[in-house]
Amino acid sequence: MYKFFAAAAVLAVVGLVSSRAADEKKEFKLEEGFTSLFNGKNLDGWNIMNNGKFEAKDGVIYLNKGGGWLRSEKQYKDFDLRMDFRFMNKGADSGIFIRASMEGKNWPDKNYQVQTMDNDSICSIFTAGGLPKKSEKKDKDLLKKTMKPTMEWQSYVITAVGPKLEVKLNGELITVADGLADQPGFIGLQGEGGLLEFKNIRVKELK
Repeated sequence: MYKFFAAAAVLAVVGLVSSRAADEKKEFKLEEGFTSLFNGKNLDGWNIMNNGKFEAKDGVIYLNKGGGWLRSEKQYKDFDLRMDFRFMNKGADSGIFIRASMEGKNWPDKNYQVQTMDNDSICSIFTAGGLPKKSEKKDKDLLKKTMKPTMEWQSYVITAVGPKLEVKLNGELITVADGLADQPGFIGLQGEGGLLEFKNIRVKELK
């Protein structure tokens, strides 16, 4: 009986690993109107800021702890930003900067940040440099049902239009904020001591 259960457990693990491997090999198709911000090969189109530990390998942008950030070459104001990411260690911490300035000793002095941490603070909107934010509503109950475990791929849809910002995690609307500064800025990935991977980063500018 023990051998039967042991064999069943092994088969279950193998099946899970095979399923995850199959999901990762699925070909990604860029949606109409979107521009890819990562070519899967190198960091062309990006700038490593303040000694950030970012590199392109195996089709992902790999964040190897450290600080600093990875900055887009172009500035964006109104946009739909989408990406897939996963936490490679429990409690890993990072963030997605939007409408960010270039200057800053570690991170941009002025920015909005979509918190990207492996806990229930994910999808919160942080501000820096005195940038305004009048309101924020976050569905914490839906977040608990939506967020995936460490090491599994998650998806973001971050939509900024004028003073309004929406954040969807894995297809569900989690956070809505209003009263943001209606100004252009850079998109960035934050280094804050976590191990993370990012892929399928793309953006559609909205008019």
